[in-house]
Amino acid sequence: MEVSTSTKLKELREELHLSQEALARDAGITLATYRNAERGNRVFYSTAKKILDALNKERQARQKSSVTIDDLGLDLA
Repeated sequence: MEVSTSTKLKELREELHLSQEALARDAGITLATYRNAERGNRVFYSTAKKILDALNKERQARQKSSVTIDDLGLDLA
């Protein structure tokens, strides 16, 4: 049985009522890559930056404060 850990990224995405698919598409990455990041698997900094930019674009559109890469809680390679 695989134990899934959750990152702050999941909470931030759910706060905006976004699907994983939508955020992955907006970030320009595959859904599998996005899901790996959200599960806490190691991701490249460049991937984390794409996710961050897409998330902050959506947060800005909803008049919410921006978050930093550290706020995502990702395991960076």
